[in-house]
Amino acid sequence: MPDIKYPPVVIVDENDNEIGTAMLAETWQKGLYHRIVAVFITDDKGRMLLQLRGPDVKVYPNCWDQAAGGHVDKGQSYETSAANELAEELGLHGITLTEMGTHKSNAHDGDRIINQFERVYKAEVPFGTKFKPEESEVAELEWFTAPELKARIAHQPDKFTPGLLYDIEHYFPEFWS
Repeated sequence: MPDIKYPPVVIVDENDNEIGTAMLAETWQKGLYHRIVAVFITDDKGRMLLQLRGPDVKVYPNCWDQAAGGHVDKGQSYETSAANELAEELGLHGITLTEMGTHKSNAHDGDRIINQFERVYKAEVPFGTKFKPEESEVAELEWFTAPELKARIAHQPDKFTPGLLYDIEHYFPEFWS
């Protein structure tokens, strides 16, 4: 039975060339390479916004993650997906995105084989921007200064998704310990 909540995702080869689509459950079961986006939000005070993933999300529930992110669905580009995730998860529209880079990662989460290409984006919003978090996916939003985030990661690294830790280390070294 197809997963109604999740449309087919873009499947790629080991060089990030599109080769088809598949449902997310099949993608994870077979370890197919697919695309995801991660959007980091900072404000004009130098803070970074993170979301606490909801308790019912399929991967890394109750862990801190980037402000918004998700899979690149059939017919979408990385950038379109990033803009859609900002709108869906945080209620933000028309935000300027800066591409930070793309990397390949391989992981396991339970019986899921997660082989993916992740494109990382950054957006800056003014201090005091209001968000409308999607309740089914986002349990909490919190702003962190660099010292606050470094301290939290040092004391509770298992409360952060592995992808977030990788991205902060490689794309946002000012927030890394």
